Amino acid sequence: MEFNGTFFVSIISFLVFVFIMNKLLYEPVHKIVKERNDFINGNYDVANANNAKADELDENRNKKIIEAKEDGRGKYNELLAKFKEQRTDIVKNAQAKTHEELEKAYSDLSNVSNEAKENLKWKMTDLANDIVEKVLGYRSEVQGFDNDKINNILYNEKG
Repeated sequence: MEFNGTFFVSIISFLVFVFIMNKLLYEPVHKIVKERNDFINGNYDVANANNAKADELDENRNKKIIEAKEDGRGKYNELLAKFKEQRTDIVKNAQAKTHEELEKAYSDLSNVSNEAKENLKWKMTDLANDIVEKVLGYRSEVQGFDNDKINNILYNEKG
């Protein structure tokens, strides 16, 4: 192979061509690729940071939901206990009132029964006198009723 001036001119032309292409084409393309990689890496970092924030917010939300549920359960149980206590008080008061009314009714009934028995006792005397008058034809006062026997019959007492 022969080295003449054309060879050196071709090498110099090629080197000038590579230098010009590097300045005009390769460096701008390389710069654009680097900027694009930096942009992508920056967005990737921002996305990771946003994911971390989202995870943290989700964790906080879940904690708050759990706390709210526990608080709600506590308030529910508190109110339930309060209402059970109120219900117990209402039932006790109603039972006491019913018991008082029942005692009063028994007392009233006993008084009415005793009054009726006493009236019946006097009516028995009048009835006996009326029977004697019908049988004998004249009015005679019957005497000598055994009050113990009458009380035994009317009051179921032993005497």
